[in-house]
Amino acid sequence: MLTALLLACQSPASGGAPPATSTLPAEFWPTWGDGNAELASYDLVQPRYGELRTGTATLIYVTEDFSWSARVKADPAPDGSTGQHPASDIRPVMKLNLTREFQTGIYPYHVLTSTFLRIEAGDGMPAWEPIKLTTSVMEWCGSVLERWTPSARKVVVHRDTYFDSDDDQGGNDNAPSTLTVPPGTIYGDALPILVRELGGPWIAPGASLSAPYFPRQVDVRFSHQAPAFAAIVVSRSQAPSPVTTPLGDLPADTFTAAITGGDTLTFTVEAAWPHRLLAWTSTSGEQATLRGVDRLPYWQLNHPGDEVNRARIGL
Repeated sequence: MLTALLLACQSPASGGAPPATSTLPAEFWPTWGDGNAELASYDLVQPRYGELRTGTATLIYVTEDFSWSARVKADPAPDGSTGQHPASDIRPVMKLNLTREFQTGIYPYHVLTSTFLRIEAGDGMPAWEPIKLTTSVMEWCGSVLERWTPSARKVVVHRDTYFDSDDDQGGNDNAPSTLTVPPGTIYGDALPILVRELGGPWIAPGASLSAPYFPRQVDVRFSHQAPAFAAIVVSRSQAPSPVTTPLGDLPADTFTAAITGGDTLTFTVEAAWPHRLLAWTSTSGEQATLRGVDRLPYWQLNHPGDEVNRARIGL
């Protein structure tokens, strides 16, 4: 247990050299293999209990080596010599941790969504498709956990919740359910990565893409409904427009994701590489506006005095 705790937040994958068949942009590994994570904070407006709450969101993007069999971060051996998983089991992923912290009356909410997108195609799956998604929600009433494990054409849904009426897998075994995934499905939690086009062009300027849609985990949790497939149309603006940000006035593209029977999400994305996410909104009233962003080895900044680095990302 102690070893696991010590390894829990170590350095991410160094990135290494991309496979010979890689179709990633030339800028990808020099940026995302530099041993740092991108940290960005946002002023958050979060709908909850029929009201708009104010708070803070933090997005942490970082590449990691992931175990395909265990669906966990593949740590090195305790002595640092060789990995604990064979090379054939390793899948490089882009991890996004998205935190939401806001107050509802007397008690606070702490929400963490982790999205792991494979960087290269394989295992019957295309590149930039998730291989694991989790959301934990902690508040004064109790805690809940969604854990979804996608693979080729299916997703296994695990749910573990404190709430009686919300636990559709009641009992101690919490047996998961398995859903068939239509080809080309877009997962809602992947959108903050996909709109950045880190793997190369996704949607041409002025064009749109229609696809099946699997909802964001936070929407599933807050609606107290089982996840179900819908349809989505993602459109891109014809050309970048100037946007005023804490980083200055930047040209930015707009991606609009309209969900059939649901909300419309709008993402404002820096036009230049690495296409940082500057803001997002939803017709539900959800809103996030960038406060600050930087690249840092945050897992090393856990000593007294390292709190000063929070100012570098607007906290």
